[in-house]
Amino acid sequence: LMRHVLCWIAAATTVAVLSAAPAEGVTRLERSGTVGLSLFGAYGTVTGESRYGFDFSEGPGYGITLRYTVHPHVSLGLSFQNQSYDAIPGLTTLDADSIGIDELVATQVMADVYFYRDRNMDASQYAMVGIGFYRPEIHLVETDDFGGDQIIFPSENLVLSAGVGAEVFIRENWGLDLSGKVFGYFGSGRADQEGEPPTDEGSISFGFQGQVGFIYYLLR
Repeated sequence: LMRHVLCWIAAATTVAVLSAAPAEGVTRLERSGTVGLSLFGAYGTVTGESRYGFDFSEGPGYGITLRYTVHPHVSLGLSFQNQSYDAIPGLTTLDADSIGIDELVATQVMADVYFYRDRNMDASQYAMVGIGFYRPEIHLVETDDFGGDQIIFPSENLVLSAGVGAEVFIRENWGLDLSGKVFGYFGSGRADQEGEPPTDEGSISFGFQGQVGFIYYLLR
């Protein structure tokens, strides 16, 4: 299912990029100081050498992005995202209790830079890069004494991102925001109380994600 979702998102983004046509008589979004707000849903998969890549698979996410135009072809962004990845079946903790693991939830805060090909088009194509930090939470199957989730907290760490996308406008200042991104998660994913990780684990994993959202620009 995840592969089908990502394929559809990638296909929609590709069609938007290839079929982009100039918005005749419209000059939008190119002035410095223009602010855009994007709300999006996402679906992704994680792989790599750290615990995240070995122990988790795929899952949904959501987030919000603010974009600030500094040049006709450049915007600065600030994004907040919550991304979950389901644990592989039968996964348990390494301690003596061997409690089942449910999912990984990564809360990400990132600073982004967007490079646009031509913003005066019905589908504005862009490439982006970002840097920030993420706060991982590993949710266990069993609940605590108060009925809440038991959670393991590995340390916060660095996350990098890169991607391509398109803003497909339905009206002058709002439309769809379609993108595909890759994230580099640094860190072993092991909390202090869990002891030493297996010797074959590394310290980086990669998340591949498709995003579909709505974007609205406050035009001056």
